[in-house]
Order: sequence, then structure tokens, then C-alpha cells
Amino acid sequence: MAVRAALLAGPRLPATDEGILKVARHFGGIQIDPTRTVERTQYLVLWSRLGNYDRALLDRLFAEGKLFEWNAFIVPVERLPELIHYGTGWPGLGGEWRERANRFMTGNTEFRQSILDQLRAEGPLQSRQIDTSKVRVVWESTGWTHGKNASQMLEFMSVKMDVAVAGRVGQERLWDLAERVIPADTPRHELTEDEYQELRVMRGVARFGVGTFKETRDRAYGLSIPRAKALLGRLVEEGRLASVTLRLSSGDLPGYADPAALEQSSVKGTLTTLVSPFDPLVYDRARTERLFDFTYKLEMYVPKGERKFGHFVLPIVHDGRLVGRLDSERDRKTNELIVNKLHWEDGKPTAKVKGAVDQAIANLAEFVRAG
Repeated sequence: MAVRAALLAGPRLPATDEGILKVARHFGGIQIDPTRTVERTQYLVLWSRLGNYDRALLDRLFAEGKLFEWNAFIVPVERLPELIHYGTGWPGLGGEWRERANRFMTGNTEFRQSILDQLRAEGPLQSRQIDTSKVRVVWESTGWTHGKNASQMLEFMSVKMDVAVAGRVGQERLWDLAERVIPADTPRHELTEDEYQELRVMRGVARFGVGTFKETRDRAYGLSIPRAKALLGRLVEEGRLASVTLRLSSGDLPGYADPAALEQSSVKGTLTTLVSPFDPLVYDRARTERLFDFTYKLEMYVPKGERKFGHFVLPIVHDGRLVGRLDSERDRKTNELIVNKLHWEDGKPTAKVKGAVDQAIANLAEFVRAG
């Protein structure tokens, strides 16, 4: 059920505009990550479900205003009312980071307005082109963002939907007024808090197929346990969610399922593919281990001598299961995929499984080469 809900059971989606939009709409967004050991995550997430597609299709959907970048995710424009609602109350109260963000925002009202004025007059700008002379409160951080006032303010203003990414120069973002990036005819209707949380929960269940109460609640932002129980209870009464009991080795847990996923729970997956370390199927490591008995860790930040599987390992999906992991990388000079090692989860595979996985790796090599 989880693999099918992640659009990884097969058959593949069409390698077209509509296939890309289906993925973006289903998950609500596709994470952007610059790591290119094999290929950037946003391209891999689509490849896992579409197969070899033309990357230019994604650029075209951006140009047509059907997709835009928000908070390091590629999101469909249909989510605009939801993002406006989220941004209105952001960053909220409570916690040291939120307090620091509020101080930075409220103490730099004049700077925020000057950014809007600069963009309105000069068009899309990189963060380093922004005049910071009106900064009054410096952004403080123990990380790499310390003192990066322009880039940090642009990030915050994009969450508030004042500005948006209009394009890129290499990997550096170009910022512009949100009203010039997002088509004017995009719906901007106001959502109530209940409508907003309902959208979040329903999308989470659709992308999970089935999940525990915690996993379902975590798909919403700031939803208390009592309010989550009330919302989920109402959705069950309306028949939009199904209440289930999950029989886990640690004991039974209450959970929730997509009724459509329950109807197809006996349909076996047929797709063989590889997924990014940031793929929606495996992003929640605890859930991945619970569902598949597949302990997974991104080892690119682990010292080389301490790695168990490799620098950038791709889990392998076959017939609805995680059957192995591929340690591979792109040769930057030849643009070829180098296979360092193939790890199997359950010992030596059958000839049929090995043949399907070999073909999936060959397809990935072709996709990498085309990029």
C-alpha cells in the first residue's frame, strides 16, 4: 500500500508534462537538493516514476507558471491558497529560533520594503545584488547563514509569499516579486485553519496510503493532539479516511488509511526502479524501517572508513519491496554512471530479480548520460 501510494508500484506514469504535474500534485511538492553524486533529487524523484524523460519538460512547466519554487520544494500553483495561509501565521511563537526570526523580521521593516522596491524597479535579482544598507537587525546564527542578511530575508519573505524564485543563474536563485512569478489567474482564496489542516492531512494520507496516528498528524503544521483526533475522527465519519489497526512487532497501534488504497491493498506492485535518498517513500527513516525492515542512513556525512554501504546509496524498489541498495556515482568527465557496489537485502537474488534490477540500473545510466 505504501509503495503504491508513493506512485512506485507501476505502471510508470507518462514521461510528459502531465506525468510531472501528477507527481508534484500528489506529493504537494518535490524536494530540491543540489547534491549531484548521481543526479539531483528533483530529477531522480521524477525519473523513479516516469522513467527516462526530458528534463526540459520541468523547465517548461516553470516557464508556463504551472510550477514554482517554494522553501526548497517544487510545488504546483494550485497550492497557493494553502501556502498563503501558512505564510500569514509564520513563523509563529515559541522556541528560540522563532523568536530570533520574529526579531529579524520586525526589526527590519524598512529593509523588507527596500527589497520589494528594488525588485519592482530592477526586476529579478540575486541575493548578492540586493542593497543591504537598510539592515538594522543582523541575522545571527551558529551556522553558515550568520550575517547573510539579504539571503535570509529573501528566504523569509518567500515563505510569506512576498517574493518568489524567478529562475536561476547556475545554482544561484533569481528573486522577484511573487506577483510577477505566479500567474495572475491563480486562485488566491482564503482558507480557514480547519480547511488548511484538512488539506494537509488528506494529502499526507494519500501519499502514505496508510500510517500511524503520529505519521498522519505530523503531515500538518502545529496541529495539537486533541485537534488532530477531532479532525481525523470527522474525516473517518465522512468516509474520507478509514480507521485501521496496525499490527506491529512492538504492539498494535491505531492508524488511518486512504480508502482507495485499502481497496487495492492486495494488488501487487510490478515496477523495478531506484529512488533518491530524499524520495517520499524513504524520507521518513523510522517509517521505512517499520514498513520494510530496511535500516537506511545517508552516509555522505559519515567518514569514508565508517560507511557501511556507500557515499550516496539509492534504495531499490522491486515488486512492492525494497530489495537492495545501489552504491553509485556520476563520472563528471564522461557523464557516465559508475556502479561501485550492489547490496542485496536477502542474500543472492533470483535471476528474474537480478535481471529487472540490472535493467533499472541501465535505464538510470541512460538518464544520467542524457543529463
